[in-house]
Amino acid sequence: MDWTTGKVITPTATYTSIEIEELALGMAAIISDSSVTAGDRVVISADNSAEYIAALLALMHLDCSIVLVDHRETLAERRRMSATAKARLLITDNDFADLTDRVPSLAVHSLAEEARRRKPGTEFLSFSAWHARSDALVTWSSGSTGSAKGVVRSGRAFLNDLQRTRERMGYRPDDVLMPLLPFSHFYGLTLAILQWTVGCSLVVAPLERLDLAVRLAAVAGATVIDATPSTYHTLHAMARRRPGTVRELSSVRMFCTGGAPLPPALNERFGRTFSRPLLDGYGSNEAGNIALASPANPGGCGRPLTDVDVRILDRDGSPTGPGQVGEIFVESPSLMAGYLAQDGTVTPVGAEPFATEDLGYWTPEGNLVVMGRKHAVQRMGHNLYLEAIERKAEFCGRPVKIVAVDDERQGSQLVFFVEDQNEASASHWRTAICSLLPSYEHPNKVVVLPSLPVNGTGKVDVRNLRRLAENAVYRPVRLWPRPAEEEDIALPAGLDRVPFAERVAALKAVAHFLRTDPGAVLAVLTEISDYKSVEAEIDGALHTLAGAVEEVVRNEPPKVDRMAVFMSSNVLLTAYVLYLLVPALYTESVVARPSTQVAAQTRRLHELLAPVHGLPIEMSSLSQRKFREGPVAEADVVVFTGTYQNAETIRADLRPEQIFMLFGQGANPFIVAPGADIDVASEDALRIRMLNSGQDCFGPDVFFIHESDAPRFVEALLKRLSTLTFGDYDDPEADYGPMCYPSAIVEAAEFLQDNTDHIIYGGQIDFRTRQIQPTVLLRSARDEMALSEIFAPLFNLVTYSDLSQVYEKLGTGYYQDRAMGAMVYGDAPELVEHLRKRHMVGVGETLLDIDNGNLPFGGRGIMANYVAHRKKRTARPLLISQIVAEYAGDRAGRP
Repeated sequence: MDWTTGKVITPTATYTSIEIEELALGMAAIISDSSVTAGDRVVISADNSAEYIAALLALMHLDCSIVLVDHRETLAERRRMSATAKARLLITDNDFADLTDRVPSLAVHSLAEEARRRKPGTEFLSFSAWHARSDALVTWSSGSTGSAKGVVRSGRAFLNDLQRTRERMGYRPDDVLMPLLPFSHFYGLTLAILQWTVGCSLVVAPLERLDLAVRLAAVAGATVIDATPSTYHTLHAMARRRPGTVRELSSVRMFCTGGAPLPPALNERFGRTFSRPLLDGYGSNEAGNIALASPANPGGCGRPLTDVDVRILDRDGSPTGPGQVGEIFVESPSLMAGYLAQDGTVTPVGAEPFATEDLGYWTPEGNLVVMGRKHAVQRMGHNLYLEAIERKAEFCGRPVKIVAVDDERQGSQLVFFVEDQNEASASHWRTAICSLLPSYEHPNKVVVLPSLPVNGTGKVDVRNLRRLAENAVYRPVRLWPRPAEEEDIALPAGLDRVPFAERVAALKAVAHFLRTDPGAVLAVLTEISDYKSVEAEIDGALHTLAGAVEEVVRNEPPKVDRMAVFMSSNVLLTAYVLYLLVPALYTESVVARPSTQVAAQTRRLHELLAPVHGLPIEMSSLSQRKFREGPVAEADVVVFTGTYQNAETIRADLRPEQIFMLFGQGANPFIVAPGADIDVASEDALRIRMLNSGQDCFGPDVFFIHESDAPRFVEALLKRLSTLTFGDYDDPEADYGPMCYPSAIVEAAEFLQDNTDHIIYGGQIDFRTRQIQPTVLLRSARDEMALSEIFAPLFNLVTYSDLSQVYEKLGTGYYQDRAMGAMVYGDAPELVEHLRKRHMVGVGETLLDIDNGNLPFGGRGIMANYVAHRKKRTARPLLISQIVAEYAGDRAGRP
């Protein structure tokens, strides 16, 4: 072997193999001086670097038992691992000396600096003693279902595994490897040491910046890239956004993957884009590399490596045939010696084949296909294997992970997490996924995330997803992923177009407060809204704040002096962000008057947020008459939330040049057309009507269902309603709560009294607890009906035999005047186009799903929303910054 051929390439330096060997020998001399001897356990916990590789080689040379610990693990977990291993020394890239008072530590970069000043004690590295050590290497199992276990392997098992891997993959001395993996885990470690044994080059790339890694690969001429499927998902998305990525990686001859099952859909898309397949591999901490696909045989995970025996057995323990799924068992010379016991000793494994607890099958060509973990979920009489379902679901075009959540009332619920940077609605992805799966595999919930969380190994973080799933199962509204702190408020180009750009920091401070310490805000808002709706309101507010600067830059509103706002009687935080905080970026001062019904809560919310942002926002205590005579009369812009009648009274007293906006009320019809997915439609009907216990302006006044679908829709809706629990607003587990406004109880009682003959479910009202049981009323479109906006959990279902009946009903004055939003499920493109003339329309999704606080919202019904200026009213979707830009631009010298 020519040791001089290889290099280690980092973003800042390039080292020859000779330099790495000299560095490792110098490190070995220093470590020996710290009283470490052959057989001692040494923990290495550091980020990827050339120095890390040299430290590994030094410890192998000294015949130490090497314990790899991910430097991103929690302090408590690092302490536990170090104590379990009975470590004599810690090598780190941070100050982790507090892991234990008894174990000395060395900083890897300081160690390297001193080693470069030393003359090596020997002339070359030798791994012969380490090769014979039975506990040469300790890595850790994933710990996805509990504490990670220490996996102990012999030096012979590890090094012979590398040799079999080298033979299968055909690595060459002129190769340039780039593992996008941490060296502290088995997969990354394999590549780091393979580079040394092959004599090729290796690129140490920044794992957190894939864009920089790609550029480094282009400069270094990378020929082999290894990464987990989640990283390849991101790389493929990058190539779609930036086609030059394919050119930058043109030198790569093998794209290899492992660490998690490879979704066929990803493999197919990646191969089309990069003109090379993803070469899948199967291995584990316990058994080493088991099977590897190669350029000569790219199917599945390829065939088992030399001397590795793989068996796939069914439930009865019989071998399976091609295409038959069973559990994978492995016999291998690279199998672990055992697990690390609490006292530091090794608990050996038995001689029988190792049960991987993974499911897989053989292809007719003899290649292994791994589907995922074997643990099944019982649901609707079926044994469901989640990772097998994930593989099918990912043909929707996005990464999908599934978490099963136990539920005493409903059994196991399946929460599907979809990675979508564009954040299309959950309903959109549910429809796409359900088209790929049998009904018994359909999701109970779909949660859309801009990216799936990953752990230190690059695998999807199952524990994090489980926490999100448990929160999402009973959530009647969309779960918005909260932005990361450093991305709370994006700063696009054109910041000079923001009139008060210095106030961006104030909005960022509010976002930080809401994200890190929302308890006080939750306490205020849960006095008038249920807990889950408040959580979603906070998430929505964070997203509106995150897009605030971009919104203002895009619309370019001019600077205005004064704005007066009549605050809403619900969604107080939403109103505070939309009507006060975002406008403060272009308004000198804003004064608001709270709704009488929730004045105390609105003022307390302001008292919480005002010290955080310090903006010129005043919460007035004036009576409505004095507020109109003072701040409203003096304002350039007036924003009113409430009824059309009250808005007209306010508008009558305004000067012609004042800009007036009404955010009013909408009928928001929910229409189930022929061909609709009834499961989706009934779930979304529940979500949107039960939002804030039925007390939200997005709630539909009426649900139109085709009479052929009505029995199934009603059955599905009633089943879902029967699982809901009533509780106090501050109860995180409650699905709905008491009515906030006494007037709503009276109006609901009168409506139910007048429509008793149509009640098919519910109808009970407890005046003592202010509970209105979710109530379903059913009638025909041929019946006479007088509907109105009632803030209560009432479902007014109207069946129709022909869509012409829906057109007729929606053409009446009641619906025309209240044309704000509409929702359509099923195949009715002409109806959708008709509704879009006057409504914001959600097709297969709710108004909640299409709402975006940084975009105009609303319809063209005069009672729903309008802008008035110079004695002219225009009913249209509203966004304050856009309206101000259009109507105040002439006063600011703009077109």
